[in-house]
Amino acid sequence: MARRLRRAAALLAGLLLLSPATAANAAAGGSSPARELTVWLMWGSVPQPELERLTGEFEQAHPGVTVNVRMQGWPGIDERLETALNSDAPPDVVETGTTTTPYFAAKGLLRDLSDQSGRLGAAEWIPSLRESGNWQGRQYGIPLYAASRVVIYRKDLFEEAGLTRPRDQKEWLRTNRTLARAHRAEPGFQPLHLPGQNWYVLSGFLHDRGGRIAEYDGTRWRGGLSTRPAVEALEYYRALQSFSRAPKDQDEAHPLQYEVLAKGQTAQMIGLPWELADAERINPALRGKLDMFPVPGTSADRPGSVFLGGSNLAVAQRGRQPDLAADWVAALTGPAFQERLATANGVLPNRLALAGTIDNPGVRVQAQAAANAHTTPVDPRWPTVEAAPNPVKTLLTDVLTGRPPRAAGRRADAVLEERLNAGPPPDGNTTAPGTHP
Repeated sequence: MARRLRRAAALLAGLLLLSPATAANAAAGGSSPARELTVWLMWGSVPQPELERLTGEFEQAHPGVTVNVRMQGWPGIDERLETALNSDAPPDVVETGTTTTPYFAAKGLLRDLSDQSGRLGAAEWIPSLRESGNWQGRQYGIPLYAASRVVIYRKDLFEEAGLTRPRDQKEWLRTNRTLARAHRAEPGFQPLHLPGQNWYVLSGFLHDRGGRIAEYDGTRWRGGLSTRPAVEALEYYRALQSFSRAPKDQDEAHPLQYEVLAKGQTAQMIGLPWELADAERINPALRGKLDMFPVPGTSADRPGSVFLGGSNLAVAQRGRQPDLAADWVAALTGPAFQERLATANGVLPNRLALAGTIDNPGVRVQAQAAANAHTTPVDPRWPTVEAAPNPVKTLLTDVLTGRPPRAAGRRADAVLEERLNAGPPPDGNTTAPGTHP
């Protein structure tokens, strides 16, 4: 009896996620023909046990349906996605990075889900995530998860130096000076590991000062890397990076930051929360000595702005199962599964209101930071900016090796504007980029 009740409850929960047509058929016990839903997800986005559990729940709520999940790796994914979505038999649901969703939308490869925003809970999504899936005022990408950078630090070293977590960016500089003095006799010690080309961090400092990497004036993109806020952000980055031994011409993956932290001679790094566990895995002696705090802002009453990355789910325009695909998207992005995903993976759910219910310190710190988060300019041509050589990375190296910030910024703006204004967007529409629906 108890088992039947549990199965009935699971079926009812599943029905709540269905599109009206699908729900009516399932509730009536209709024997719909066997159908297959093909889903492309990225490795690591959804833990395998949770994916298997959800797939079982979904298939039970959709009689006759088989979910075929094909896991993908990030290297080369944009090219594979474009080829697949243009084919006669595309996957029904795809996962896209937040910065590339507008590209596929502008190409006409994704289905407009604006009419489903209400049932999908769009009003509750983190604003910058909602914006990342929006193109020309229409919603194509539904936020799956988010992640923001935090400061991972050595609690023991802070305590030994009589330090507490800094409340603002000026105090953060003083914190680093204190750490440098306390360990000046230790060769190789660094108060902070900050690679020269961590442009995500620079972007946050820029937003803190009211600037933007680029802004759209109604007809074209204008670079914002030579403005007064950009100069101030670059000067602050340079001051902070002076406490680091990291290369000035490399990013956070060269070398991997958590591997540097694991060596035991670094007091802080700016990274993703799960890098704390990576460092502890490499060096078990660090267990219990590491913690996190939000990147400080320009004032004590607000955390620093952080780039909020992550993934969206989208429905293929040419897919053969649009209703089933929308139901799957609703299942993965709804509150129940979002809570399970964040608990298992330590990522931010797409609704900040859920973060407070999750017993995970990384989620809590990210939620504090996400209250002041931002994303990259929303335009399908943005991926060309991140392509090598990334002008923002080049800008950072130029400034850190002696070029005046404003002159370096002008050079970066020229490259930025050339790439972002290289012809009309793929759909031929030159009006303003996407905004919140």
